[in-house]
Amino acid sequence: MQTAIVIVSFNGRKWLGQCLKSCQTCAPDVPIYVVDNASTDGSAEIAATFPEVTLLRQELNRGFAGGNNAGLRAALNDGAEAVMLLNQDAVLSEGCLPALEKYLAEHPQVAGVQPAIMLPDGRVNSLGNSFHFLGFGESGGSGLSLAEAQAKLPWLKHNTEPPYLSGAAVLLRAEALKQAGLFYEELFMYHEDLELSLRLRVAGWQLAVAPQVKVIHFYEPARSRKQYYYMERNRLIVWYEVFSWRTVCLLLPIYLVAEPILLLMSVAQGWLGEKLHSYGYFFRAGSWLHIMVARRRIKRLRCVSDKHLMALAAARISYQTGPTAFITRWFWNPLSSLAWAVFKPLIRW
Repeated sequence: MQTAIVIVSFNGRKWLGQCLKSCQTCAPDVPIYVVDNASTDGSAEIAATFPEVTLLRQELNRGFAGGNNAGLRAALNDGAEAVMLLNQDAVLSEGCLPALEKYLAEHPQVAGVQPAIMLPDGRVNSLGNSFHFLGFGESGGSGLSLAEAQAKLPWLKHNTEPPYLSGAAVLLRAEALKQAGLFYEELFMYHEDLELSLRLRVAGWQLAVAPQVKVIHFYEPARSRKQYYYMERNRLIVWYEVFSWRTVCLLLPIYLVAEPILLLMSVAQGWLGEKLHSYGYFFRAGSWLHIMVARRRIKRLRCVSDKHLMALAAARISYQTGPTAFITRWFWNPLSSLAWAVFKPLIRW
């Protein structure tokens, strides 16, 4: 299988060198494409010191979605049959890429396979991701030991598919990307891996996790409040894009109950401005034009029902931390679980 590695870099000088060295060591004959998203810290110069790297400099920061698409297009144009997406702050382990390639070769119906993404201290960062029925995404098993996560996550306990794959480290099949399309660039960052995973599912492809294969992710929580704008905006964009209007309307009462709770949490955590800004996106005609174009693409691809997709959705938020975690645990989760028990059986289309 002809494979390529795509790494998007944005002001990642302190990580990029070790990331590329791990690729040199663990995948010495695999072409590497580094997409530099207009970094200002010399990241591109670090990448340029590796002779096997194809450096794709971007004039503007195109985000996770646009940056990865630039790398994916270059790799696919050069004949790649599979592409490994790898975060700039992650490192491959020995044997990781061959094991993922072998999995794709043995499972032709699988569009993408994710390794166990581990933190440096041995805890899990992601063993496949889960999504709430209102669009919130979570890293599956985050903060748990590998054994705890494997015992807790339903797709590992029952050997089924994960709801969606993390974009931090994943091997994607070129054939599937050519059919379903690349990342949705309107999202820029956050939930773009959820959207692509759901779109691949809509097109009839399967997803997988290989928990025995590891990537180490030197994850640092985002320090910018801007992340809340993108997370809140993008979960609704994906919701409106992927699911039928019948499903959206059915779940609207739960959404209307959830929003005041989210507003209170945004006040408590200091991101009310970003929350209100996310609403503003949906009051622009151009935004709905993007959504309607994306919906038409989903309609052309669709061979899987909302019922099938929503069977993967979670009713609870499991891994939230911080000062408002008690609200989620003791108020939101019981309310959400009750609502989902009532509404989920009604989605029959």
